[in-house]
Amino acid sequence: MKLIFCGGAQEVGASCYLVTIDGKNILLDCGIRLTSSKDTLPDFRLIQENGGIDAIIISHAHTDHTGALPAISRQFPNALIYMTHMSKDLTRVLLYDSLKIMEREPEIPIYAENHVQEMLGRTVCFSPNFSFKLFSDSNITATFYSAGHIAGAASIYMVGSEGSLFYSGDISGFRQNTIEGATVPKLRPDVAIFESTYGDKLHANRQVEEQRLIESINEVIINGGKVLVPAFALGRAQEVILILKKAMNRGQLLSCPIYVDGMVKDICRIYKLNPNYLRSNLAKKVFRGVDIFYDDNVSPVANPEFRKEILESKNPCVIIASSGMLTGGPSQMYAQSLATNENNLIAVTGYQDEESPGKDLLKIIETDDDADKKQDRTIKLGEREISVKCRVGKFGLSAHADKMEILNIANNLYPRRIFLVHGNPEAINSLGKEIQKDINGFIYAPRNGEQYEINIKKPRKQRGISKYPNMKRNEPLTQESIKELWEFVKDNLGTETALSAEELMEIWGYEQDTLEVKEILNNSPYFEPNPRRMFLYHAVKESEIEKLSEPKVMEVNEMLQLADEFFGYESGLYKKGARFDDKIALLYFNFPDIAKTKYYSKIKEFEVHTGWRVEINENVNKSAIDEIVYNLFPADVTINKISYMPYSGKVKVLAEGELPDGKMLSDKFKEITGLSLAVNEENETNPNILADTNINQMEQNEALRHIDEKFYAQPHRPYKKSIKVTSNGVKYIELSFISKPIGEKYSNVIKELERETGYSITVSDSCNQIEIINITKRLINEKGIKAKRNPSVFLDKMSVQLVVDQDIDDLIKKEIEKQFLDMTGLILEIK
Repeated sequence: MKLIFCGGAQEVGASCYLVTIDGKNILLDCGIRLTSSKDTLPDFRLIQENGGIDAIIISHAHTDHTGALPAISRQFPNALIYMTHMSKDLTRVLLYDSLKIMEREPEIPIYAENHVQEMLGRTVCFSPNFSFKLFSDSNITATFYSAGHIAGAASIYMVGSEGSLFYSGDISGFRQNTIEGATVPKLRPDVAIFESTYGDKLHANRQVEEQRLIESINEVIINGGKVLVPAFALGRAQEVILILKKAMNRGQLLSCPIYVDGMVKDICRIYKLNPNYLRSNLAKKVFRGVDIFYDDNVSPVANPEFRKEILESKNPCVIIASSGMLTGGPSQMYAQSLATNENNLIAVTGYQDEESPGKDLLKIIETDDDADKKQDRTIKLGEREISVKCRVGKFGLSAHADKMEILNIANNLYPRRIFLVHGNPEAINSLGKEIQKDINGFIYAPRNGEQYEINIKKPRKQRGISKYPNMKRNEPLTQESIKELWEFVKDNLGTETALSAEELMEIWGYEQDTLEVKEILNNSPYFEPNPRRMFLYHAVKESEIEKLSEPKVMEVNEMLQLADEFFGYESGLYKKGARFDDKIALLYFNFPDIAKTKYYSKIKEFEVHTGWRVEINENVNKSAIDEIVYNLFPADVTINKISYMPYSGKVKVLAEGELPDGKMLSDKFKEITGLSLAVNEENETNPNILADTNINQMEQNEALRHIDEKFYAQPHRPYKKSIKVTSNGVKYIELSFISKPIGEKYSNVIKELERETGYSITVSDSCNQIEIINITKRLINEKGIKAKRNPSVFLDKMSVQLVVDQDIDDLIKKEIEKQFLDMTGLILEIK
């Protein structure tokens, strides 16, 4: 075995390693350097001098691992290129973006569009965990293992007669918001090549860093500033979107627009096209047609003109834009504008090359804590020198393994020869010393251009690859025939065996497009993806088939979690519940009438995706009314009292100070809440309250007794009588009935009482909820009907909802509802 390091040794960039095994030259990755001070390409001369390339294997799509692929593939057109399906889709996007950049640069481009097209035409894709032969005339096998880092990223394991080699690629064991962490089994490599980006560091706690980012953004929003997150378009940007989206849906992040710009938009589209490479919660949403990135809060920047509107707007916002190092793209343009305002924040979340503007930004905050010098700090962004007055934050959201993770992987695989690459010399040397303490073997820190001959006298024994039985079906797999495949797998391999789409094709016995097979599997009730490795499938247990064949009804906790994502914090969703037996999702919005109208289509979409029927609680959230009032009124206005009248749908506010325009205030309040607003209107504005000048007015206790006598023979009586006084000192009587509608039935009686007592008499808006509930229970008990739970009273709609556990004859139901209306004045809904 021979290893030649053409790039990516003692550096981060231009990863390119030539491995010779069993007489075949195999290139692992072929990237470019992103710095302008060094040669962009790896050393291709070494490849040519050592006999060229027979095959290329790509670990993942980042340009420092794929950016030179069209150039090298053009020189060796017979070499097939192997990668995962998602890596191919992502590589296509990144390479076409590189073409656009090269068109704008004065230098000679390193490849053209036709070279990209030809290279993609030579690409062969396989799923992780599937072992495949690289050549028809050799027994060398290769297997991808999920590497974490970004979607589609894979570590590579090669086995030949001369030995075995493990190449980590960029790897991370941490479970991110978009993808699971690395899943590398206990392999037996003779040689290993490990990345060392953070080989001398331990990462901060990820949850703590995410929370720190959220808190920093909240501070900026409160001050009316803007936040720029320059993020790598592939991987980091998607993580940041989901972090902020989740925080906003949970009410942890203040509501504001989140804009997504640059190549990030194209990468988000590719993520949605490859759900089997994502975490299961995201994949399931994609299967149901739910957008995993964009919602009412998060939106893509449609055109360059909109960027100007964002920057000119005085409203706070968050902008997630490429490039991640501020070397170009829209992030550089945003930074040029936002850096000069001290209310703004630039949040750096990823690796920064030593010569990048992003690194210069970090150097400023790392070396200069003197606030007096802040005005003099400058960095070069593009062709402009920019004075950095804004806040700058560094947040540890790395997708690379740290020292501890690499040590754990090394100890798990225990290769006798380890080569450390993809890191600066300090990180590599530090990591090498740590590994040497644990592993009794040879640790190398190669330099670019170095070659190593490795003579493995006794290659380590490899675990045998399972050979699965073959159905020998000479026809494509379809939705109609997949049941046959399921029965065969279930009976011969069991439901615990995890199989890739390629392995299932081999069992079926017909070579077919893998993506087509995955589509069939994803839409079938007979197979389901592994919860942690969605690119592998299990045959479903026979007892579960009927359940999975039914219309999909989401598990209750998943449904409740999805409600937060469908209806973000700004919707006013403050509580969720479920009636499990009826598959009804109970949603509590601050202002239900507004929510029903504004989110009508969202509610219908939610019902389709979850299989649950939505029922919206009809009551207004009174605490939300207070919050809206305080937000609408100027700070120098004193709010003395806020009263909500559910029967009339009115909110009364008593306030002191210089009030804003009343109509404008009322219209805005109505728009937000659906309720009417009355400011400083007390009972003296009620025409029913007359001046207290009647000389024949009864003594007040006598008047109250007279009211009791008058109502003694009536079907309803007031349960409470109160002497009230208006703000200008006029006394009147307020009668409280079981409900206001009942009281209003006695308007003629009340008019007689006014003449007889000399007092103005009003009916209270209040309801006696306890008595209403007791009447409900009494009526159904008389009919031998049992309720599942206590009745729910909705004062805003003057109705009561009752859920029973049996079918009720329609005539009996109508009889109960009529009796209830006569007794309470409220509508009874029996379900």
